[in-house]
Amino acid sequence: MRQSLWHSLCVLGVLSACVGLAGCVADEPKRPQLKPPADLRPDLLMIAVYPLLDDDNNGYPDTIPMVVYLWDDRYPLPLWADGSIHFSLTSETGQTIAEWDVPADVVAASRRRDQVGAAHHMTLDIRDATSDVLPLTNARLSGEFIGTDGTRAETKRLLGIQIGS
Repeated sequence: MRQSLWHSLCVLGVLSACVGLAGCVADEPKRPQLKPPADLRPDLLMIAVYPLLDDDNNGYPDTIPMVVYLWDDRYPLPLWADGSIHFSLTSETGQTIAEWDVPADVVAASRRRDQVGAAHHMTLDIRDATSDVLPLTNARLSGEFIGTDGTRAETKRLLGIQIGS
């Protein structure tokens, strides 16, 4: 009898603890959301490139999938802004290989929110600017955002990518 009473008290204690824990809530206030200043204007463009693709299966990479971020150095998160983007692909010696102008409506349609924040997911097709049949080349990709309000933001460092085969 004594053992079954002890067993019942243990079960009752465990159940009480479970019910008590289920009712606990954190009394800490939620962290306030970071509110961007109203006058943010991009002053830096950053490019992240995924592995190049060979969409036409000819042995030469032709498609550059990428994510573009616009930053204002006064704010820690990337932002969206209305405007177009000019991309340039150059050789190590600075010779232009290809250039693209992405209009504002395409830039706006490429907006996504990812782990970093406000982003533009897009692709560049080398065949839109030149042939993809190129010798193996260490190229440099750069970009410049031109806002509809005249704001300009560009890459500070060229992004190295390998094209050709």
